[in-house]
Amino acid sequence: MVLLYWLVQWPAEHFMFGGEDGFAAMPDWQRALLPIISCFVLVVFFIWLPAKYHKLGIPYVIERLNYHQGVLPVVNGIVQFFSVAIALAGGLSIGKEGPAVHIGATFGSLLAQRNRLPQFGVETLLACGVSGAIAASFQTPLGGVLFAFEVIFLEYRVQYVLPVLLSSVVGMLVSQYFLGALSVFRVSDFSATLLNLDLLLACLTLVLSIVVLALLFNRVQKILWPLSRLPIWTRFSLVAMVTSLAAYYLPEILGGGYDPLVKALSGETLMYSLLVFLVAKTLLTSFTIGLGIPGGMIGPTLIIGGVAGVQVASVFGAGMGIHHELALFALLGMAGMMAACFQAPLTALITVVEMTHSSEAIVPALFVIVLACLIMRLIFQEESVFVSRLHFAGLSHTLNPFKHHLMLHSVQPVSEEVVVLPAYASPEEVKDLGASTLDFAAFRVDDNWRIARRAHMVEALEALNQGPQPWLVAEGDHILMNLFEAVESTSIDKLEDPDSLASVADWFHQTQASDVLVVFSKSQQVSVISRRAMDQFLFKDR
Repeated sequence: MVLLYWLVQWPAEHFMFGGEDGFAAMPDWQRALLPIISCFVLVVFFIWLPAKYHKLGIPYVIERLNYHQGVLPVVNGIVQFFSVAIALAGGLSIGKEGPAVHIGATFGSLLAQRNRLPQFGVETLLACGVSGAIAASFQTPLGGVLFAFEVIFLEYRVQYVLPVLLSSVVGMLVSQYFLGALSVFRVSDFSATLLNLDLLLACLTLVLSIVVLALLFNRVQKILWPLSRLPIWTRFSLVAMVTSLAAYYLPEILGGGYDPLVKALSGETLMYSLLVFLVAKTLLTSFTIGLGIPGGMIGPTLIIGGVAGVQVASVFGAGMGIHHELALFALLGMAGMMAACFQAPLTALITVVEMTHSSEAIVPALFVIVLACLIMRLIFQEESVFVSRLHFAGLSHTLNPFKHHLMLHSVQPVSEEVVVLPAYASPEEVKDLGASTLDFAAFRVDDNWRIARRAHMVEALEALNQGPQPWLVAEGDHILMNLFEAVESTSIDKLEDPDSLASVADWFHQTQASDVLVVFSKSQQVSVISRRAMDQFLFKDR
C-alpha cells in the first residue's frame, strides 16, 4: 500500500499543482485528456494480458475463497496493483482501498501456499492480508479486522481474531511510518451529542438521502454488468469519454481523494452545488466500476456519504441550529453510505470513528447505520454490492457449511500410513513389514498402484517355509518376491497432495471409488483413505 500511494502521488506531484486531488488546478485540455490516456493504457494492458488475469477486486477474492480454497494467483494481484495505479493517475473516479484488499489477500494466500498450510491456515492468512491492507489504507486496525469478517467472510470467526488483529496493527504501523498520519478530517470541535427532535429529523433526512444514493450507486452497476460481454476497448472507451466530459465541466469529482469533502467541511465553496457533486460523483463512480475499470468502491462511498452529510447539515442548519455540526453529519453520512452499500454496519462505524479519531458520535451513527441498512435490505431487497456481483456471475457468496467443515480438516485423522515396497521385494523387506504396526503395504506395477494387507504379506512369507514358490525371481545373487503374484492385492488410484478432506470427498464423489492412495510429494508420505473411514470420522465429529 505504501508503494501504491507513492506510485499514484509521484505523477500527481510532478504534473499537478494541487497534488493527488489537484485536477481542478490543471488546464482544461490537460484535465480532459488525462482520462483518455489512462483508459488507452489500460486497454493496451488488458488486451495484452490473457483473459484469466482480468479477474480482479473484492468479488474475485470472495470467489476464490469459496470455490478455490482461497488460492489467489499472484499475477492477478500484480495486475491489480498496476492497473489501479494507472486508473488513479488518470483521474478515474475509483478508490484504491478495494484493490488493496485484493493485493493483501494475495500476499496471505501466497504465504499459505508456500507453506502448504491446511484450509484453516489459508483462511487465517487471507484474512490477515485483507485486514492489513485496509488498516494500511485507512490506518484503522479495528476497521480492517471487521472488514475481513463482514465483507469477505460474511461472518464473524472468533478463532481468527488474534492473528488478524496483529496483521492490522502491523499494517497500520508500517503505513504511519512511511506515509505519516492519513487523517481525513478531525472532529474534535464537537462535543457529545444528545439525540433531540431536530437532530432526529435531520438524521432521518440523511438516512433517506443515503438510501437514494446507495440505490443509485448499486442499481447503475447492475444495469452495466451485462455489458461485460462487450470488448474491453469498447467499455473502457465509454469510460474515457464520460470521464473526459466530467473532467472538463466537473473536475472535483475526479480521482479517489477526499479533497472535495475536506473543502466542504472547511467552508470552501465548490465550483458547483453539493447536490450536483453528489449525483455526478455517484453516477460517474458506478459507471466507471460497472464497466470494468479495476478500481475500488470504498473510498468513493465514504466521500459521497460525507458530502451528503454536509449537505443535510447545511439545509437544516439555518432553521434548527445544527449548522455547526458539519463534521458530525459528514461522519454520519460516511458511516451510513458505507454500511448501506456493503451491508457492513460495524465495519462502517468503527472505520469512520478510527479515521476521525472521535467516538462522540457513536449513538447517532448507529441510528443512521442501522436504519439505512434495514431499509436497503428489507424494503429494497438490496444486498452488498459485492454479493450482488457474485450472484450476477452465477456464484454463491457463501460456502456450503458441510463442505467448509471438510475444508478445515486435514486428511490425517482418516488416513492410515502405508509402507511402500518395490514390486520385486526381498524376503527381508517383507519380514520387516511383519514386525511393523502398519496394516497396509503398497507397490507399483508399471504405472499402476496396488495395495495389500500386511497379513497377506506375512502369509506369503510363511509359504517360503514349505519350499520354493513360483513367484520367486532370481536377480543376480538375490532372490526376490514378485509381490503382484505372491500376495492378494487390489488396484488403487492415487491422489497427490490433497489440501483437505474436502478434496478427498470431491474425489470420492467423482470416481465413486471406495479407497484412495494419498501421496504427499513434499514429505514422501503415503497413506490410504477409505470412504468408510471418512464416514466414521464425520459421524463421530457430529
